[in-house]
Amino acid sequence: MLGRIQNYATGLVSKANLLSSKAIYYGKVGAEISKQIYVKEGLQPPTVAQFKSVYSNLYKQSLNFVLKPTEILSCLKNVQKNNLLKYGAYGIQLVGFYSVGEVIGRRKLVGYRHH
Repeated sequence: MLGRIQNYATGLVSKANLLSSKAIYYGKVGAEISKQIYVKEGLQPPTVAQFKSVYSNLYKQSLNFVLKPTEILSCLKNVQKNNLLKYGAYGIQLVGFYSVGEVIGRRKLVGYRHH
């Protein structure tokens, strides 16, 4: 009995070691690829002034919509058909990706496992 437990524990430790070494390897590979993309594309984090301008504009627009709800309707009336179709397609893709993630997470196409 003790031998079976030791064999099981040894197998479990070796699998965990293999999994952790693969995770570390692929993490390092991903980091190196990210560094190369960052350098070649000339990317840089946004400045504090850029953050402030974006969020202050967002705050002003949302406050304007709250104080004048009729402006929401005027914005919706100005939406063009092409933009509506484009953003609708983006929404459908996001729902599809979410659904695929749910199926992968459950490991079943329909419903959750009951224990």
